[in-house]
Amino acid sequence: MSTPLTASWQRQQPHTKALVYFISGPGQAGRTFFARELYFNRPVANPRQYGIEGLKRMIDKWGPQLVASAVIIDLERDEEIHKFLSQKGWVA
Repeated sequence: MSTPLTASWQRQQPHTKALVYFISGPGQAGRTFFARELYFNRPVANPRQYGIEGLKRMIDKWGPQLVASAVIIDLERDEEIHKFLSQKGWVA
C-alpha cells in the first residue's frame, strides 16, 4: 500500500540551469546542472533566487582551477543571467 505524494514532494520544473565548461576531462564539451529550488524538500520564500545562489555556490566551490567558463540561464525567459570566466570570475 502506497500513499499519494504531497505537493512538497512532487517534482517541480526548475527556473534556472547552469551550463558549465570544465578545463579538462569529459566536461570540456559542457555539462548541464539544474537548480535545486527546495530546502530539504521544503519550499522557500523565493525559489528562483535560492536556485541561482545554489548554482553560483557550486561553481564558486569548483573555482577557476576546474571551471573554464559557466553560464546561468533563466529557463522561463530563455536568457543568460550570470556568466563565470576562469580569468575574471563573475562578470555582468
